[in-house]
Amino acid sequence: MMTCGLAPRTRIRAFRARQYVLIIAEGKLPTPGSEVDIAQSPPEIFPPQFTVRRCTRPGSWPQRVTPYRDATTVRFPQDQTTVTVHHAEGTDQVDIESCGEELSFYLRAVGENADRPCPPGADEATGFSRKLSFDEAFANARANLPPVQSPVADSLERIQVLQIGALFGSIAGFHDMFVRICRTHD
Repeated sequence: MMTCGLAPRTRIRAFRARQYVLIIAEGKLPTPGSEVDIAQSPPEIFPPQFTVRRCTRPGSWPQRVTPYRDATTVRFPQDQTTVTVHHAEGTDQVDIESCGEELSFYLRAVGENADRPCPPGADEATGFSRKLSFDEAFANARANLPPVQSPVADSLERIQVLQIGALFGSIAGFHDMFVRICRTHD
């Protein structure tokens, strides 16, 4: 069984890409036997806040300082200029930066200057999977769509996959499949 707690951090950055924020956490762990992830915590706070968690895998691990880098993409209110991130040393109010040239491929993945845009009035979203799973990335994209605003009680949604791809490397340490979708409804 894995035991989890807050992870230490040496640096946290956040980047705006349309309605999304890319949060990147870097730090050092006492052993290589831990996994780090960034999760929303607790879900009912607005604007959302996030936690950098460390979960230790079962077994014996050598005591060797091991650097980590983890990144996650979250839907985040566009009027917010900072994001709150909790970690082992406390809480940071992280300024949200613009994506520069180093993240131009990420901007394309979430639909900025896309070759295949959604038609006017349609909803668009992008989802990511660190496991390189289409099902997980598609489900994440679907969860990122806004609620349907239809005057019809049982409207039909049509979801089209606009783009499938993967991102590897960069300052975020990507190892993610992404799926960008477009939803229309009657």
